Amino acid sequence: MELSNEQAELGYLAERWLEAKVAETKANIWRLDVESRILKISPAREEGSTTIVLSTGHKLKTTGKLSYKADLDALLAITAAWPTEYRPIKTEIKADETVLKHIRATRPDLWREIAPAITTKPAKTAITVEQETE
Repeated sequence: MELSNEQAELGYLAERWLEAKVAETKANIWRLDVESRILKISPAREEGSTTIVLSTGHKLKTTGKLSYKADLDALLAITAAWPTEYRPIKTEIKADETVLKHIRATRPDLWREIAPAITTKPAKTAITVEQETE
């Protein structure tokens, strides 16, 4: 079976993609190792940034950050009587993409009603290349 030029090109590009993914993984491992070594010499603050001007002229900036996770039911109960400005809880309202996709696919009548309030745009296309097992 003779391959078309497009098929041959796709085969070539798939091989380059696989090579690029391996290089990307190696580069990421290397970068994480270098970051670890930097932080051993110049630890980050618990929260906030520190900038060091190096003799090479580079600026090295480390930024520390704490993340917070809470038992929301407990936090709500504990802070119920607190003044509003000190209650460390916020409610986020956002569009439900699953429902939007369902409406768009199955109910064009409803979609026409809400379409003026919705912006749709293509997301990044995913590409996967797998080595075929024989």
